[in-house]
Amino acid sequence: MRVLLVNAHGADSTYGGAERYTGDLARKLRERGHDAFVLSAFPSRGQLDVPSLALHRSDWRTDPTRRVRNRAGDFAAMPWPRLERAVAAAAPDVVHTGNLPGLGTGVWEVARRLAVPVVHTLHDYYLLCARTSLVRSDGRACTPHPALCGLRSRRLGRWSSAVSQVVAGSAHLLGRHRDFFPDAETRVIRLPLVATEVLQPPPAAPPRTLGYIGALEQTKGIRELLAAAPALAVEGLAVRIAGDGRLRAEVEAAAGRGEIVYEGRVEGEAKHRFLAGCDAGLVPSTWEEPSGPPYVVCEWLAGGRPVLVSDRGGLAEAASLGGVAVAEPTAAGLVAAGRRLLVEQEWQRLLDAVPTVAAEADLERWVDEHLSVYEAAAA
Repeated sequence: MRVLLVNAHGADSTYGGAERYTGDLARKLRERGHDAFVLSAFPSRGQLDVPSLALHRSDWRTDPTRRVRNRAGDFAAMPWPRLERAVAAAAPDVVHTGNLPGLGTGVWEVARRLAVPVVHTLHDYYLLCARTSLVRSDGRACTPHPALCGLRSRRLGRWSSAVSQVVAGSAHLLGRHRDFFPDAETRVIRLPLVATEVLQPPPAAPPRTLGYIGALEQTKGIRELLAAAPALAVEGLAVRIAGDGRLRAEVEAAAGRGEIVYEGRVEGEAKHRFLAGCDAGLVPSTWEEPSGPPYVVCEWLAGGRPVLVSDRGGLAEAASLGGVAVAEPTAAGLVAAGRRLLVEQEWQRLLDAVPTVAAEADLERWVDEHLSVYEAAAA
């Protein structure tokens, strides 16, 4: 089968989860003998190990003109001739789209004209919200405006009838897009748990260290976590934070006061050491996380660590995996959840429920489910 994976930042895993998803899927498909190619809007910042083509030469992160053209292109949602040439040249049996800024939903109409079935994976709220998050700039939840946001969504959805299969990492995300793809078949395909390269020591009992790794942004619950840290310390639970973002100065200030330990951005071996140095993970997001679970929850569980997550969006569904506890993403809620972890029976229950990860077995399951969707689309 020839599969064209279409994603704004392609398989550039330095950008985010949708890119890791695209790259992992392309590599595993090729390992199984399928022809998988990646079409992106923007050039990659790193070396890619899958065949890729970028539609534009500049990146919106460094080119203000490109940013404006992205917005205009999103709204136009046209099947541009350049886009049609790129898809036609790939001659795919299936077009699988993901994040589409810089490409536009006109790619669905391009595929329809070429008589190629389309599968779409929802990664966020791009089709409903120009910010992709349903969150205002001040961190408050935002309901799409029926006139302004509604007009944009109707433009983006002009070609949605070409999409026969819709995939998401949570039932929550599919539910939020129920009206966008009224005729498509939908399926939840949860992200895979992949064994870590380094064997991690078992967590302490009772737990002593909670860890957060990820973006230091308001929607990630960083301020709530910083507010909870002093009270968690009183209970005997230290908080370690790794990552970077706009709230870095606030995190560094809390570290300067001795309330948390901040380790900056960690990657590779340093990331393995960070995970091993924590007894449980924290994902206290205040926004509606799309996936259930997102990659960060998968990494904690694959490292043998229980995870404390908020009850927002798809995150609450992660509890079905085992080893996951749910809490209200407020300072008081995080402290109360921390106290529950210190109860011997609760902690042991969570440890026993952490899934056993067997090499790439779950990754193979994830690929199998995608191939099943491709076959349904082709039929």
